[in-house]
Parts: sequence; C-alpha cells; structure tokens
Amino acid sequence: MITASDIDTLTRTVWGEARGESYEGQKAVAHVVINRWKADEGQFQRDDTIATACLRHAQFSCWTATDPNFEEMQTIGFGARSFRIAMRAALEALDEPDPTEGAKHYHTAGVSPEWSKRREPVVVIGKHYFFVGIL
Repeated sequence: MITASDIDTLTRTVWGEARGESYEGQKAVAHVVINRWKADEGQFQRDDTIATACLRHAQFSCWTATDPNFEEMQTIGFGARSFRIAMRAALEALDEPDPTEGAKHYHTAGVSPEWSKRREPVVVIGKHYFFVGIL
C-alpha cells in the first residue's frame, strides 16, 4: 500500500537529492527508493513502506540534519515549482519502467564512496551514477 505520507516523503527525497538534475534524473532517484522499497531480500527487505526506505538512517544525505538544504526540504510545498516537478517525477516513477536497471545505490559525480570503488555503474543519468549488486 502506498500512502499520501509515502508520496510526500518520496517527493521530498527526490527534491532534496536531485532537484538540480533533469526530470529524467529526478525520476531515476525515485526509482532507487522504489527499488529499495520493493526489495524482498538483502539489507532493504525491512523497508516496508516508501517512507521507511527514504528515512533509513544515513542512506539519503538530504535527510541528515547537517545537510545545507535540510530545513528547506522540510518546509517546501506545492507553491514551489521545483517541489511540484519532484512530485510528478516521483509519481511517474511508480508507474513506468525503471531506467536504473534495478539500482538500489547511486552517488553523484562529485563523490566516490568506498562502496563504489572498483565497481562500474550500470547507468549514468545526469550527474548520478547508479549501481546494482551492492551488499
């Protein structure tokens, strides 16, 4: 079941993580959350709601209180065009094929987390690299 709270949390995650990306890039980030939510094995199988997948500790930097946009992400709403675009991207991602090939991890071009070293992304969309098979 998907609730209004799930959609709101997914939208805020997309906005917080990818508002500077293309529309396709925003949908790709939404797909990562959806892939985690749908996981029936591995580290994400406990994510029984979309909101749980978004809010899991230390998974999406936008939900970290030290993130420079954290407070704005908490208060932004439908009056902001960027929020409405993020919501459309989130909603469309629920109903369309996944361009990330099932990715449950990604990072931006500007960072190189330890978990991504010696791994090739399955797809690059905008400034985000998407990965499968990360344990």
